[in-house]
Amino acid sequence: MSNENNSEGPAKANILDTLKSNPKILYVIGGVAVVILLALAMGGGGSGEVQVKTAVQVGQTVVVSNPNVGDSQLTAAPGLMNVASGEEENDEQKVCVVKSGTRATVEEESIVGALPFVKLKILDGACEGKSGWTSKVNVSAN
Repeated sequence: MSNENNSEGPAKANILDTLKSNPKILYVIGGVAVVILLALAMGGGGSGEVQVKTAVQVGQTVVVSNPNVGDSQLTAAPGLMNVASGEEENDEQKVCVVKSGTRATVEEESIVGALPFVKLKILDGACEGKSGWTSKVNVSAN
């Protein structure tokens, strides 16, 4: 057991001598620690699924409310579409642009990829009577 203590002393001395002679190693060690901490903090629950906290059911009345502030797009089918490209097929998918605060009824739910979508029937506003799909994050329960 005394041999272990003797070998431990020179190892610590060698590490300390290396750190004193090359202080850049401290920056590298610090950087690695920061990267590991950031990766752990951003890792979330680790389940690999997108979690949406909006609990809604088919038939429930909800309020359309984009969490990114602004209007919400209703589309003919669930899923993401490239609204910036202006392609004709995207124009055919657009049903209506719903103002924040509009009431709607949930008609269906679907998951495309890992993202949840809901089909809504709009109850008031400029899109009243129209049905279409939007991301589930764009609705909140009454």
